[in-house]
Amino acid sequence: MSGQAVIYIYKLFNRLTMKLPDLDNVKEKFPDLRDIEIITQGGQKVVYKGIHKKCGVVALKIILDPSADERTKREIEALTKYNFPNVPKLYEWGPFLWEDMQTTYLLEQYISGSTLRNFLNDHKKLSLDTCLKLLKSLLETSVELEKQQIVHRDIKPENIIMGNDGSFWLLDFGIARHLSRMSITATNVHFGPHTAGYAAPEQFRNMKKEIDIRADLFSIGVLIYESLTGKHPFVFGARDHLDILRRTETLTPDYLSIPGDSQRQLSGFINILMDKYPSRRPRTAKTALDWYTALLPSIKIKDSQEKI
Repeated sequence: MSGQAVIYIYKLFNRLTMKLPDLDNVKEKFPDLRDIEIITQGGQKVVYKGIHKKCGVVALKIILDPSADERTKREIEALTKYNFPNVPKLYEWGPFLWEDMQTTYLLEQYISGSTLRNFLNDHKKLSLDTCLKLLKSLLETSVELEKQQIVHRDIKPENIIMGNDGSFWLLDFGIARHLSRMSITATNVHFGPHTAGYAAPEQFRNMKKEIDIRADLFSIGVLIYESLTGKHPFVFGARDHLDILRRTETLTPDYLSIPGDSQRQLSGFINILMDKYPSRRPRTAKTALDWYTALLPSIKIKDSQEKI
């Protein structure tokens, strides 16, 4: 390893372990924002809420990992070049100098609500009616993503906002794959970018030629299964990260018994979305959406109040 690489890693480690930018620092760098407050933070980013003098209530996302620069550029491209449904708008972006590292900030539309993860933590699961709305929303967004050859690759409860008005919003295109562009992930690495339990086998195995919108359909199937039952089909009972991946590759979840789904069309559809082999999932997002639309009349919402 070169001396320059060692210095970079040392600086990066220090940056990742140091305190986050304080509010005074953020206020100084963003004078058009007022009433700034931190709303979430993770290993690679911190998100603030504030009121912008032109855009109104916004979410300010500061990327803390300078090594994610190319992925951030592609995220910006996806959010500005295309107007995807159920995806918050990106108003502004630019460089953010913090300590001795230059990173990037994104100023996005703020969605008033809660993440699906927080809701599931508090309430265990969603009603059938709400799950159907979520499923429709994600499939509609996937149709538009597929038209632009983009795979989100990180559809999970943490990246979905349940709006206070009943809407659903898909967040965080940080590891999205642009199929028309050269892949950022090295071909010879054993694992591609993923969240264990939600990523399809071809995604976490870094099988690049196999990755398309069907990887997102797999994630959607897992998410709907978890939202209906309150239990993750691959994470529940797993020992560790690798065990989750093993279960994702080998375990076929039982068909759900969903009150109101007397013909089991919905449960069958969910399992097909979660099939291990992409060739057995719907060929396109449009096919999946059409399938959903066709099965919807068979669902009896009034009969769905029983325990799943």
